[in-house]
Amino acid sequence: MRLRTILFIGLGVVVMAIVAAAAVLSSMDFGKYKGLIVAQAEQATGRKLTIAGDVKLSIFPVPGLNVKDVSLANADWGSRPEMAKLGELSARVEVLPLIFGGSLHITRLVLKDVDVLLETDGKDHGNWEFGALAPAKPKEPAEAAPKGPGVFELWGFDSILLRNILVTYRDGRTRKTTTATLTELSTSGSFGGPMQVKAEATFQRMPVQMTANVGALSTLTSRGQPYPVQAEVDVAGATVKLIGSVSEPLAGRGLNFTFAADGKDLAAVGGLLGASLLAKPYHLAATITGDADKAMMLKALQGSLGASAFNGEASFALSGARPKLVATLNASLVDLTEFPTAKPVAKSGDADRVFSSDPLPLEALRGTDADLTLSIGTLKTEKLSLQNVSAHVTLDDRNLSIKPFRADIADSHIAGNAALLARQAPAALTFDLDGKQIDVGRILAQMFGDDLLEAKGDLAVAVHGTGDSARAIMASLDGTSSMVVGRGVIKSHYADLIGADVFREAFAWAQGKKDTKLNCLVTRFDIQKGVATSRGMLMDTDDVSMLGEGTVNLGSERLDLELIPRPKETSLLDLAVPIDIGGTFKHPTVGPNRLAMAKQVAVGVAGAFNPLIIIGALVLNNTGGGGKNPCVAALEGGKGSAAEKDEGGVSGAVKGLGRSIEGIFK
Repeated sequence: MRLRTILFIGLGVVVMAIVAAAAVLSSMDFGKYKGLIVAQAEQATGRKLTIAGDVKLSIFPVPGLNVKDVSLANADWGSRPEMAKLGELSARVEVLPLIFGGSLHITRLVLKDVDVLLETDGKDHGNWEFGALAPAKPKEPAEAAPKGPGVFELWGFDSILLRNILVTYRDGRTRKTTTATLTELSTSGSFGGPMQVKAEATFQRMPVQMTANVGALSTLTSRGQPYPVQAEVDVAGATVKLIGSVSEPLAGRGLNFTFAADGKDLAAVGGLLGASLLAKPYHLAATITGDADKAMMLKALQGSLGASAFNGEASFALSGARPKLVATLNASLVDLTEFPTAKPVAKSGDADRVFSSDPLPLEALRGTDADLTLSIGTLKTEKLSLQNVSAHVTLDDRNLSIKPFRADIADSHIAGNAALLARQAPAALTFDLDGKQIDVGRILAQMFGDDLLEAKGDLAVAVHGTGDSARAIMASLDGTSSMVVGRGVIKSHYADLIGADVFREAFAWAQGKKDTKLNCLVTRFDIQKGVATSRGMLMDTDDVSMLGEGTVNLGSERLDLELIPRPKETSLLDLAVPIDIGGTFKHPTVGPNRLAMAKQVAVGVAGAFNPLIIIGALVLNNTGGGGKNPCVAALEGGKGSAAEKDEGGVSGAVKGLGRSIEGIFK
């Protein structure tokens, strides 16, 4: 028998065997194997798998598998019976590679009508945490994974179609639900060549469109060969572009991309994220390098939002106990006036308070660490404009620190430190601020929009407190606050502009006068357990000296201050009475002290001894020798005057004031 005949006979036998096998497979009822599949799935997951539809295997014209109506049970505490539901799964495969020992090559994969619910309970347990019904058998020690190309063999896909894929995430603590629907995703190309991807989806009812060109799927597992990616996503009115390559795509290592995002309205992104953001155009661009599981660098970082713009570089370290952001950012302008100011909803008892009892968002400090070096050319707020702002901000396991911060304001310089230690309970706040020769007049002009005062002074604040709300911190505050202002001019319309009845009462004799010369102003408050007690309040002008005393309760927000004005012309003494400032921060009250008025009339103080007249004379005669503030020098000089003859009343207060203020500057 000829060899050719033998080969034909052999080939015929093979073909007949294949046809017979195909006929047998086509006639088999794979529904009989549902029970086995269900049992194996339940053994692996501890959940019930239900296959309500048919399981079909087709041979002609192309071998394929089709499964319908599959569901996987949810955790017993879940909000619905099924964790996942599958409408249809179908796949077509090439037979010859399987016959001759090749890898699985799927020519077309279709997945339709999938509904997946991911949720957590109140203790952050996820329903995706499966537990087998029986403990798995101990595994034999695995051999070391081979290195180099082909760590594992990837199945081949020529065409993929995903349609109507719904994923819902439900947070068991907050009850917040997030939904994403993949309307359709399709690919074209081949397993061994470049592939094009198109997708349409919705995220929180916001449409998302994506197009991408990627490398061959067969090279996804090849090391040392950069895998190219060029993608563009349109979402929330923004266009996001990513162009570059990754050395190990499945591990996210060897990233080398340029990234850019441009949008006309950031508020649309806020709607996507469930946050209130600025309705302004924005831009963000950077070069991204590094490894997604270790550290990523953002170089040539540029961004803008409305009129604000910044540049710099940053890095994200992801391998530690918490992600850490390290960045150096420079901004030519940060305009906070463009940002909407949220008006908090007043709770019961908060309507008449300035400091809220709402808990501070300390949990926001928990998730990450940071080390930021910031430099801002101009920082604009609703009331003030700061220049040359610099700050070093660190966040280390919930402890936030700003040390130091510096800024120029109205050609004056301020500096300080702040820290919020949220790792402890309750949280602790420290704040220090120091300013030398601050142009008080120009700052007031920025705040009130008019020329009110011409004067410069020094300011020092050092406080610390504890609490988990602004009100609790203010009620526990300890520290000091002092201000020393030198010679200047008070504009005639100052009192009218700020609407202060105090000045109208105190300067009742000076109505209609023009600008008033300010000789000096000194204040000091010592703060203990939220109560600021005056240790020195003295203002002196050419017309009047004014002494102040009392307390400010930062916890209850109540005022208890008394201002004692005395004109320097004795003929006007009957017009000057002490002024009481009371009420609350939200609703202050101002009025003359009625008891003092009665005493003044009874005693006839117009011709009586008045220690503030002595103080006023000392101020006028003092030239500030040695650079000392005139008010401080006057108070020190007043200690040896006739004021010491009377230890009570105003004279006693002046004596104590002198000692207190003297201690400020030693």
